[in-house]
Amino acid sequence: MSNITVGILGLGRGFSHLRNFLTTEGADVIGACDWYESRHERAREQIESAGAKTLLLKEYDELLALEPDAVVIASHGKVQVEHACIAMEAGAHVVSEVPGAYTEEELIRLRDTVERTGKTYMLAENTCFWDFFRYFRKWIVDDLFGPISVAEGEYLHYLPNTLRASDGTGYTPTRAREEGRTDLSPVWRADQPPIQYLTHDLGPLLEVLDDRCVSVTCRSGPWRSPEGPLRSDGQIALYQTAKGHLIKIMVTLNTRRPEEHRYRLFGVDGSAEWFGYEQFARRLTRSQETRDGWERIPIGYAARDDDTTTGHGGADSKVAKAFVDAIREGRPSPIDVYRCIEYCLPGILANKSAELGGVPIEIPDLRRTPYTTTDFWNVFGLPKSDPDGGNYKAELADLRERADG
Repeated sequence: MSNITVGILGLGRGFSHLRNFLTTEGADVIGACDWYESRHERAREQIESAGAKTLLLKEYDELLALEPDAVVIASHGKVQVEHACIAMEAGAHVVSEVPGAYTEEELIRLRDTVERTGKTYMLAENTCFWDFFRYFRKWIVDDLFGPISVAEGEYLHYLPNTLRASDGTGYTPTRAREEGRTDLSPVWRADQPPIQYLTHDLGPLLEVLDDRCVSVTCRSGPWRSPEGPLRSDGQIALYQTAKGHLIKIMVTLNTRRPEEHRYRLFGVDGSAEWFGYEQFARRLTRSQETRDGWERIPIGYAARDDDTTTGHGGADSKVAKAFVDAIREGRPSPIDVYRCIEYCLPGILANKSAELGGVPIEIPDLRRTPYTTTDFWNVFGLPKSDPDGGNYKAELADLRERADG
């Protein structure tokens, strides 16, 4: 089959997509566009390095005029659905950056457009493609923990540049005041409820658990950060799922700390957790004694034999490959429009719950037929065996001994 032609909208976050689609087998990037010409130079260097003939454009209409087979939507979160629907109506398949949608009404429009046009849609939720989640899923399938009762995800990302100049440069409100700048505009995330940026955490947990959320209650933290005064400093949501799991998600964009994702599974006979700052898993299976402490499993973002490590530990390149393969093979993408809804809508309704003081809200099933099971692992696959682990408690004791010695 001939290569599919790809256009890329947005060269901020979209620069990573440009880099990866340029090297994805079966894809030819014919155009990329961005309002900010300052981003064109870096893109031009990448294009020349790849030996491609990609056109750099300024307007979306110019990109669509090239009639690409597929479009990567890397515009900001409040216009992603608009841009995705325009592309599909023009005859292109779509892979869209997160959050994917901003309102429930947008998600319904997105679903209806996909169904009417028959185009492939994929949410580019890259965290689902991190290698350690394959092991989380394998351990559940192998029943190492007994029934899972609770799962947790946390997204800790300090984003103080909530203002932007006309050339695309980001500013904190503090810096803007110090420089006397009055010509800056808020970025799209300046007033975004943090919990609506939860797909990095909820999405992979739903795949690991093979589940969907059915209700939510959420509360907001205070609004104390001077750099993000239009959004809560953090929000915590509790979800009940169709299969009876309880999922806790916390998102903070305002608290100054190293960027990190944290995930935890709580089974009745064992548990597992993975923190981004450490990049290894702690595990306790039903066969281990609790007095021995955690087993340390050396698994991270990318598989050990994976040499495609550009963009979030290689996850961005896996998104590109999965999308291109789905189009060329004529099958749904691993994170299709219905799964996109199940990643995004819980965050939208969580914020509504928070605005109402934590009132529980039902999460409707917007599928045409009820959710049965995930197809994600049929695409991404599970590992056949585990890497050798070590005793985490003993390793800590050895580190302390060496530090004291």
